[in-house]
Amino acid sequence: MCSIAGVSEGHNQKIINSMLQIMSHRAPDDKGVYSDNEATIGMGRLKILDLFSENLCPYIDENLVLSFNGEIYNYKDIKSELKNLGFKFKTNSDTEVLAQAWHKWGTKIFSKLNGMFAFAIYDKKNKKIYLARDIAGEKPLYYVEKNKKLYFASEAKSLIKYLDLTKTNQKDYYVFQHCLNQTLFKNLYQIPAANFLEYDLDKKKIIKISEYWQFKKKKIILKDCEEELDYLLKNSIKLRTACDVKYALYYSKGVDSSLISTYHNFKNKIYFNDQLNWKKDFVKQIKKIVYHLDFPVGSLSSYPLWKLAEKTKGKNIKVVISGEGADEIFGGYVRYMPIYTTWKLKQNFKSYVPLFDKFYSSYLMGFANITARNDDIDYIKKKMRPFFEMFDDPINAMGFFDFKFVMPSLLQMGDRMSSAFGLENRCPFLDKEIIEFGFNLPPQVKINNFNQKNILKKILKKRGLPNPLLKEKKGLTILYNKWFKHKDWDRSNYFKFLNYQWDNLF
Repeated sequence: MCSIAGVSEGHNQKIINSMLQIMSHRAPDDKGVYSDNEATIGMGRLKILDLFSENLCPYIDENLVLSFNGEIYNYKDIKSELKNLGFKFKTNSDTEVLAQAWHKWGTKIFSKLNGMFAFAIYDKKNKKIYLARDIAGEKPLYYVEKNKKLYFASEAKSLIKYLDLTKTNQKDYYVFQHCLNQTLFKNLYQIPAANFLEYDLDKKKIIKISEYWQFKKKKIILKDCEEELDYLLKNSIKLRTACDVKYALYYSKGVDSSLISTYHNFKNKIYFNDQLNWKKDFVKQIKKIVYHLDFPVGSLSSYPLWKLAEKTKGKNIKVVISGEGADEIFGGYVRYMPIYTTWKLKQNFKSYVPLFDKFYSSYLMGFANITARNDDIDYIKKKMRPFFEMFDDPINAMGFFDFKFVMPSLLQMGDRMSSAFGLENRCPFLDKEIIEFGFNLPPQVKINNFNQKNILKKILKKRGLPNPLLKEKKGLTILYNKWFKHKDWDRSNYFKFLNYQWDNLF
């Protein structure tokens, strides 16, 4: 977990140092700033790999400056390939590998990378700045283009502090109750997941924002799918437990964390007890939580994630493993079930399709109604339609829509709550190969006879842990409505409360 800060203006160390200081919670171990006549690039570092090498914060060579947040999990493979091509290395860090890989492949690098990352590269020779994020959007990166300058940082709060930005209404925010790539400030944006931005220092403007990864269909051999996923999970968890510091598992005893626990002997497992009355502490902590979130998220998970991170920090741990992504990729949400049931009925009783169509006119309409957090159903349908056109079945369509539009809120909470305590959050289910494998699985592998995440549960049972299969799925949550005497399932009061706190802070 590191921090990135920069501006397309030379000799601006004071502002960049101040921005890094605002984000020092996420990068407490080191910080550095590079500046010349064209740009000022800063980086704060949480040391996870290679604790002692120099020139990593930021990485600097004759033609390139790299400020990097995250981990390139397959960096050893890339390093071997580069060594065979004649490249030399001075450190054992993935940061140096990323920099040398950029020298070799430039913007074609992304097909090589398997990791979670946000990075800024200042190409001194070509007078360009590049900003990029990983395919799932695990790591954040915000930017503002103002007065012919590009400002960027890992957390929005560090940009808000130094730029005179005007608050603005943003439709996606009220529809989905979290910010996607637009924010609640005019001209403040986030780099979209699976995209990179190119800024020309001579022209003093953004040249383009390019999507470097798109989902592609491929054939899965069904008889081998459990074995293949078992291999992918084993490899993913092995990569994410490779670090030079203490690590832990966020362990809810549900399917996802239980399955992860079977692949590795975790000495530290961190659990949140949602049955305790946390009301008093919630009231005490909420302003800090809202501040660290950058922007409110209409989910009850922020506080539990804060407590998990607080508890983890108390054990002097720097890395946590968590299960984000499993529900979206493998059909885990209960709200998928009504549409799955109707889809299954239509498959099995084709002559009754006109009758089943009376439930709702289309899967798209049904999922829009289930997902909506306000009354603008047509707007949600417009956002969803490309996903229902992309897939032949509604289960993968719903999952991939959530991957793009709902999961970002979970990743925002996961990143900000962990980073508030100087922790790095790693997500094995968001491995590039697992994402591409999972969304190519047919729906019956994911959901079968009201059994969600069917393939994960089968693997879990084979690995000797059947107990989590018997529990009803529930999210990481708190009893907010009960504490404050609101109706169950109505999160509108909670969202209003968060917005009130945010308005007072920002």
